[in-house]
Amino acid sequence: MLRILAVVTVIWLALLPPLFTAGACTREFDAEAQRLEAERANYTTLDAARGYWSGRNVSYSVLSYEQCRKSRPRWLEVCGKGPLLHARVPVRNAVCSLYRDDEIRVQLQYDDRGRLERVQTDMNPFRSLPIPFLDYTIHWGR
Repeated sequence: MLRILAVVTVIWLALLPPLFTAGACTREFDAEAQRLEAERANYTTLDAARGYWSGRNVSYSVLSYEQCRKSRPRWLEVCGKGPLLHARVPVRNAVCSLYRDDEIRVQLQYDDRGRLERVQTDMNPFRSLPIPFLDYTIHWGR
């Protein structure tokens, strides 16, 4: 019986941390999105973007229009007119990284002349559990 209680306690403790993030995961995502917006002038061309991400020590990959047409990645809905730079910014908060997502994905789509056309940031969403009759919602990894 003691072993069962120990297992239940360990499972319960493993499930608790994402309930007490107090919005830290969403704040980290929003901070990265705001930083990208504030530093938009630093990546208006593909060459500038390569320098920008290298300077921040963030891993990135560039997908040409031809590569995209041949084999479009699953995470991309439609290929643009020019190259696509896909950067993966690591999440610093350990609880968010473990329970929600370990990276913030940034897509910079350029047109056929190398000008920035679209910026998109993504992170796995947090989950919510509404409690009926109490008008209360529990957020997981918010």
